[in-house]
Amino acid sequence: MKAEKFYADSMLGKLTRWLRLMGFSVEYATSDLSDDEIISHCTKNHLFLLTRDRELSLRYRESFYMESDIYLEQLKDFTAVFRPDPELYFTLCPICNGSLIKTKIEDYTGNLPTGVRLLQKRVFVCKDCGKVYWEGSHFDAILKKINEITKGSQS
Repeated sequence: MKAEKFYADSMLGKLTRWLRLMGFSVEYATSDLSDDEIISHCTKNHLFLLTRDRELSLRYRESFYMESDIYLEQLKDFTAVFRPDPELYFTLCPICNGSLIKTKIEDYTGNLPTGVRLLQKRVFVCKDCGKVYWEGSHFDAILKKINEITKGSQS
């Protein structure tokens, strides 16, 4: 199944962040939105809905109901249907969904821990929120987890 952009309901915050790390564009609904507002937003913007609300998933045809409330199981279920592209890993900000821009470490003028400046050749800067990321040990652990999750879903 192919879907370009997703919209996750407020019960799927952790899933949303992980999907963004995997390169999926995912907007996130706040808990104050009604089901009608969510459906209207998805329809207007051609978004595929990810939800833990069975009734909502039945009301909106382009939706994926997440049975589990455990994010690792949700990720496995999702990637079994929507295949991630490893070329897109770490291209979106997990916080705001903005694009991450590769920047040479010497060209980045913001504050960074000294070790990052010494050990890294580049950073990734979110074009929307300005958050900065680099390929440290946390990056390696996230990539390992993504590979474990997607191992059974890749073809």
